[in-house]
Amino acid sequence: MVLSRAVLAIDIGSSALKAVLFSQDGAMLATRSAAISTASGSDRSQTQNPADWWAALVSALADMPHRQDVAALVFTGSMQNLIVLSPESEALAPAALYSDRRLDEDEIAALEARLPGDYAKRVGNRPDPAHTIFKLMQLDRFAPDLPGEHRFFFGAKDAVTFRLTGRAAIDPTVASTTGLMHIAERCWDAELLATAGIEASRLPEILPADEIVGPLRAEAAAALGLVAGIPVFNGAGDAAAATWGAAADEPGRAYAYLGTTGWVAATLTMQDAAPPRDIYTLADPVHPDRAIIISPFLTAGAAMDWLAEITGDNVEALLEAAATADNARAAPLFLPYLSGERAPFEDQRVRGAFLGLDRTHGKGAMARAVLEGVAFAIRHNLETAGLPPSPLTVIGGAARDALQRRTLAGVLKREIAFPDASQEMTALGALRMIAAKAGLSLAAMDAPPVLAPDKTNTERCDSRYEAYLAASRFAREQARLLT
Repeated sequence: MVLSRAVLAIDIGSSALKAVLFSQDGAMLATRSAAISTASGSDRSQTQNPADWWAALVSALADMPHRQDVAALVFTGSMQNLIVLSPESEALAPAALYSDRRLDEDEIAALEARLPGDYAKRVGNRPDPAHTIFKLMQLDRFAPDLPGEHRFFFGAKDAVTFRLTGRAAIDPTVASTTGLMHIAERCWDAELLATAGIEASRLPEILPADEIVGPLRAEAAAALGLVAGIPVFNGAGDAAAATWGAAADEPGRAYAYLGTTGWVAATLTMQDAAPPRDIYTLADPVHPDRAIIISPFLTAGAAMDWLAEITGDNVEALLEAAATADNARAAPLFLPYLSGERAPFEDQRVRGAFLGLDRTHGKGAMARAVLEGVAFAIRHNLETAGLPPSPLTVIGGAARDALQRRTLAGVLKREIAFPDASQEMTALGALRMIAAKAGLSLAAMDAPPVLAPDKTNTERCDSRYEAYLAASRFAREQARLLT
């Protein structure tokens, strides 16, 4: 199939849906976005309404130019959700996000005891509280009183492509976050399905990212202003799409993604990945002989968003204040554990903190501490994960500011590459996945600008990082004592 017109890549993120229109050679023609809200409950629930994903898509495309020239759709989006839909694509319960922590540590431990002894070898990862299998094992807590006809989905994009095509599909990367897929065989594991009490017929079909899920239905096409019958490609979860967007899909190059949450990751051969590891292993979305190793942390751009909320300033104003703040040795230290942490350690109870505050510190000093604290979290993950020591490509909206970038280069003590339009790299990754199958002739990616670290402050930076590690250990101990 050769596409002679535009391709629309849709990224359904945790806080917004972004639609990016690309030409057949990969040039970015237009972008549109729409916000997505999350409901947080006192029971530590984190949910979204799947109907909001569809509404955001309709909204984002409402004034997208050249909609009649779109010849194909490809999707990416948030992973590790529990989504329950009717055969007509209607939500039968709020979608429980990966960050939903309704099940406490004791409940997770009891559920782990029911798993097969070789669970980690089967799925490529040791049991993790965010594995969707645990939510399925306690389904009454997340989707009670389901009717007889229902289907389970685990990626936001898969719920939307189901509505677009009528076919239930999932990519290997999203499937490998569920705790239900045999990573070597890339199929649903019958014993794990039995443990979860789930029938295989209720799960989506596992397809490579570059497979066509189906043609766009006429009703959906009319609602979106698109041409009916154009192909809808499967695409992949956001971690895989970001990996391809950062040009880290070939083995040996590391990158970091900084959005609302964040991660550091690299592609390895499956033999070199040798799962299970101490960090996550995800199936490559296209190549069965490759894996993505990833160390995900829960708070990246969300930290500055939170500071903006409590100060009443917007993020841009805080970044301006941070740029002029005194960066003296007595600057405060920030721990970015606002929602607990997943990596480089898993701790649902730990929480964030400012340390070393005094009356002279204003919002600029606090904003600067937030930038530094997130950078320290990235360094902590890089050191623990043991990723390739290559120059680090950094993508995502939380790395768009010049001070943010200088802070990262200094803290990480390595060259940092910052691609242009880094906020669209996830959508670009989805496009790159389907390029060969879709007959696209993407232009070679230009080498992104590289920022070298400022070595004049290395000693101070290392000293503050050691203080950060000590404060992190202290925060975890205090969380245990206060629980």
